[in-house]
Amino acid sequence: MALDFQPIYILASGLFYRQRELEVVANNLANVNTPGFKKVLLTAMAYPVKSPKEVLLTTPPDSPKRSENNFVYTVMGKQKVDPTEGPLEHTGNPLDVAIMGKGFFAVEVDGKVLYTRDGHFLLDKKGYLVNQSGYPVLDESGNKILIGKAPLEEVKITREGVIFVGERRVAKLKIVDLEGVKHAGENLYRGEKEKPAFDYTVLQGYLEGSNVNPVKEMVRMTQTLRAYQAVANALKAIDNVNGNLINGVLKV
Repeated sequence: MALDFQPIYILASGLFYRQRELEVVANNLANVNTPGFKKVLLTAMAYPVKSPKEVLLTTPPDSPKRSENNFVYTVMGKQKVDPTEGPLEHTGNPLDVAIMGKGFFAVEVDGKVLYTRDGHFLLDKKGYLVNQSGYPVLDESGNKILIGKAPLEEVKITREGVIFVGERRVAKLKIVDLEGVKHAGENLYRGEKEKPAFDYTVLQGYLEGSNVNPVKEMVRMTQTLRAYQAVANALKAIDNVNGNLINGVLKV
């Protein structure tokens, strides 16, 4: 790659990163009222441009002739889910549950187990406990939870996640602790590693809110927009310089 074109490629990589950051922030803001939603953080890395082999052999490590001493690319890092707990809201609904501490509820989606912090549960037509999308909520053995047609006021859920209907023990909610949490769509998550959760308390009649702070996200969006515009202006300026240079050569 010609040295004169390196700034264009570098600025273009920065432009792409800012565009992706805007998408992430917009998605966070769109879910500010989604129960149990966890905001996403976007990371970036600086990647140095490598010099040709002959330059490495003929110049000292701190030489400005080495590309890595002058140019770096913005490389997209991993998207990370912020596991910080959201605020709790009292609903009084017997099937609403929130987790204080670490842990996710387990649901079955097309034969696979995914996880959520959204405890706004319902009963389907057969009396099984499901989430808002109709996916079955699972017990500690990985089975669906049958509540039946009992009046909701008879449903009691303990702080350990054990479900009772009257005096009858129905099941215990499966709650797991995830490492390397990733969004899986529909306010569901998966993890790189999962294990049984212990440090938690289940609260019946409560929902956990989104951990997105709208004010901070709006500030972040404004900063990202300004950075995007600055990079775009720099890219346009370099393009104009190159255009003038080419036109000048053609006139000679």
